Amino acid sequence: MSKGELLELLKGLNEGGGCLSSEELKDIFKKYATLLPEGVTYKGIDGELCVRSLVPLALNGLSLGLSAYTVSKYLNWKDFEVLVKHYLELSGYEAVRSVRLKNRRYEIDVLATDSIRGLGLAIDCKHWSPGYSKRGKLGAVAELHRSKVELLASECNKHLTSIPGLRGCKWLLPVVVTLTGSVRGYFRGSFIVPVESLRDFIVRLDFYVDLLSGDEGMVLNPCFSEG
Repeated sequence: MSKGELLELLKGLNEGGGCLSSEELKDIFKKYATLLPEGVTYKGIDGELCVRSLVPLALNGLSLGLSAYTVSKYLNWKDFEVLVKHYLELSGYEAVRSVRLKNRRYEIDVLATDSIRGLGLAIDCKHWSPGYSKRGKLGAVAELHRSKVELLASECNKHLTSIPGLRGCKWLLPVVVTLTGSVRGYFRGSFIVPVESLRDFIVRLDFYVDLLSGDEGMVLNPCFSEG
């Protein structure tokens, strides 16, 4: 699949709510549908070609060299979370979505653990357009997310059965992954990482951990157990 064809499919499926109406796009889709996981594609009530998730196509786009922002802007908020989870898994992390906290109004969108590094990334995903990613609003999100990660640490024993990798994480890093890049870096208790910079952030994570080691930037996990 070429980059151009894939982008046309993503755009068409996004505009069609997950289904294609253009005959030209249907022909492109039929050529490549066999590359998608079983159960992703289906026929709509009027016989149109549809997908349950755009993530497999988005991942194909990344493998073709498309930028994370380019593919992510065609996703809805739920698929954006799934894409971030897959991206972390491809980077060697164990990851889960939708970790509900004791106060059930709050949840961690994606929790990724790496017992070798002794590190957990607690991620809030914000699929906002540029107009909504203002500094003040992101600051409030960063502070709230920091408090959610501290709550996760305080009730970590509750999650060890469903997330055993949590036991191997000495530190939890609050991270907010955004669609756009109006703010980036450590800000009001959380790392703000535009999805375009997520790969670089993961690659350079040891550098950031060294910067914050022993600092209030990271959240100590009381459930950490060496070995």
